[in-house]
Amino acid sequence: MFMGIVEKIFENFEMLFDNYTDIPETRDARNNVLKYMEERGIDIEEMEPYITALISEYERQGFLYGFRYATTLFLDGTLRYE
Repeated sequence: MFMGIVEKIFENFEMLFDNYTDIPETRDARNNVLKYMEERGIDIEEMEPYITALISEYERQGFLYGFRYATTLFLDGTLRYE
């Protein structure tokens, strides 16, 4: 049950967070990948579903591990709401 709730937060995060946008480092990384592919003649449209799936899974994994870690810190008293 807990994972279902966390998954729901992950899937809708951009709607839950005001002013959600890519940070500059994210935009730079995306632009670097697209430039690399273009320079080597790699069909971006053909590769996009695979790259998107890979990135999505890494993002999901980072969110879940980060959420778990933050929850642990909060529950053990390391993080305090003041």
